[in-house]
Amino acid sequence: MVSGAWGDVAAGSETGRLRAALDGVLAAQTGRSFLWAPIAITFGIWIYFGLPAEPLWPALLAMALAAGLLPWLGRAKPLLLLLALVPCGFLLAKLKSEIVATPVLRATTGEVLVSGIVEEKIRSGTARNILIMGLDAIEGVTAERLPHRLRLTALLRDGDPPLGSRIAVKARLQPLPSPVMPGGFDYGRQLWFEGIGGTGRSTGPIDVLSRTVPPRLWLSASLLDLRQAIGARLRAHLDGVVASFAEALITGERGAIPNDINRSLRISGLFHILSISGLHMSLVAGGVFWFVRAMLAAFPALALRWPIKKWAAAAALAVGFLYMLLAGSGVATQRSYIMIAVVFFAVLVDRPAISVRNLALAALVILAIEPEAAISASFQMSFMAVMGLAAFYEFWTAHRREEHRLEGRLAWGTRKLGGLLLASVVTTLIAGTLSSIPAAYHFGRLAPYGVVANGLALPVIGIIVMPMALASVLLMPFGLEAWPLWLLGAGLELVMRISDWVAGFPGAYLVIPQQPAFAAMLSALGAALLCLLAGWVRLMGLAVVALAMLLGRVDRLPDILVESTAANAAFRNETGELVFAVPRRGSFAAGKWLQANGEEATLKDAAARPGWTCGERRCTATLKNKTIAYFREAEGAAPSCEGIDILIADYPLRGACRSVAVRIDRFDVWRHGAHALWIGDDEIDITTARGDSGARPWVVAPEPRRKPALSTR
Repeated sequence: MVSGAWGDVAAGSETGRLRAALDGVLAAQTGRSFLWAPIAITFGIWIYFGLPAEPLWPALLAMALAAGLLPWLGRAKPLLLLLALVPCGFLLAKLKSEIVATPVLRATTGEVLVSGIVEEKIRSGTARNILIMGLDAIEGVTAERLPHRLRLTALLRDGDPPLGSRIAVKARLQPLPSPVMPGGFDYGRQLWFEGIGGTGRSTGPIDVLSRTVPPRLWLSASLLDLRQAIGARLRAHLDGVVASFAEALITGERGAIPNDINRSLRISGLFHILSISGLHMSLVAGGVFWFVRAMLAAFPALALRWPIKKWAAAAALAVGFLYMLLAGSGVATQRSYIMIAVVFFAVLVDRPAISVRNLALAALVILAIEPEAAISASFQMSFMAVMGLAAFYEFWTAHRREEHRLEGRLAWGTRKLGGLLLASVVTTLIAGTLSSIPAAYHFGRLAPYGVVANGLALPVIGIIVMPMALASVLLMPFGLEAWPLWLLGAGLELVMRISDWVAGFPGAYLVIPQQPAFAAMLSALGAALLCLLAGWVRLMGLAVVALAMLLGRVDRLPDILVESTAANAAFRNETGELVFAVPRRGSFAAGKWLQANGEEATLKDAAARPGWTCGERRCTATLKNKTIAYFREAEGAAPSCEGIDILIADYPLRGACRSVAVRIDRFDVWRHGAHALWIGDDEIDITTARGDSGARPWVVAPEPRRKPALSTR
């Protein structure tokens, strides 16, 4: 009886300790609910984009009702408030979808006359421009079926129309592209959210009908002229490769950078420096903040009587805004400015400049303006990297506050220098590790030596390259840019040497198989738990990341892939490698397939692997006791279909080979896009790119070309 009483006491004591521990964990999270607001909204946006079809009005009303009622019901319950943000994210994505909605081309065309205004102009290599046109007319398309905008690739030899000019040009047009494989990146969706309803390629000279720039494009045209003038100055003082590098950092123009430089930067982990984003914006705006504050501090009468820190923050905001405009105001650049603006606005209102809370606020602003950013690689990578850095800064600051020590100047200086070096290495490691989660999913590439490359190159960029870039632009109106540009060129040459050196390390080019979406999402959630929770419970994030890595290994990869025009087909052999039927056709899709499969091989190398037996117009292979045949360029012939289990043809089979269990011909891929096949013991599962994307506004249900009119949505 006594022992039983003692057992009850012990049990009660254990329960009390457990309850106290849970109360302590919950108390530590007080005030951190706001940090999870962007995560909740992002989850709602992901739900919208993951739907197989557009939501019906009853579902939208239910979402709106939930978004309105949950905050009222959960006024003192942070969890309910966060749950209310999920339908808010869903509704934001749907609203943006309705705002950008545009008719889209449903059929390819022959050569037709296209006219409209050049709204954007992007250099693509040294011989081509990409023109984003606000359309006036497409030959054969009625006004109500006309896409709002068109993406047109034009050769420079056919003309280089100024921004804002009205042009007419002959072109061949296509609908928005579908993914190169089921579950692949949907470039058509990205274009649709930019208001673009079709793509094309010019087939003749560009006729400039009017050079009068509309008022809405006056600023864009003026900035483009300024960028071109700056580019000319750069090319006058710097060698070609270095000038193209400098132009990318200053004006955002990357079209002239050679492929070998791009490859070196990508392998070394320095490719991010070509995209004007958080790094560049923080260096420019942060440099201006430091310089202005230092100059004002030199005058005690000002420093002691006026808020010079706020003046410096205002100057940083202004210069950052001008840099965003000069760099072309790309999506990544706009996001970076919003994030840096939140930081300096915090200085203006006497709040901590660097905090996870500021990051959450910046993310909320971005997601409210561009909810589609939640599924983009650039936003995910920058958000993850900055989240890790802000969390580390929060931890490091708290740790430093607890230190109380007396020491001499030499010891103090040594400790400070060591701390700076350690912080530089740790921050590079944190940013690289967290940004690699979305990078691995979207690109299938990792830079294992990125810490080394960034650790060596970023000080050069921060101390030499970006300050000299800013100085050279400010001195160009006076013709005094020569010396800053010389130092800028020297710094960029050093960065390229670092990149080439690191890219030459053994195993520097690491390609991994594409992770399934659920595994990538789980990894991101684990990273968020690690960064946003307080106390020891944040370590749960490591367990979630480990679980995501395990689940990522159980993804069932397709056995056969068919290109979206049936120009090529590939099967996965026993070692998991892709074997292509044709060595030269469908190279773009083949490259993406190999990348998603975690292979470094080229299409030619992958086609040389054993597996296919090819004759003049036919290739056959055996996989999992199934005979696969790939017919090519044989329309009109009577093919032999005996013994074939899976038949792929790059032409319409029409009534041929009806006895074959699985037939995929040119008509099938035209209707449904690229195909993926899984061979089971009893059946063959087939998934298509358009079927996987669902019945969404940006997914084109193609129609045959009609003359003289075109069919569009």
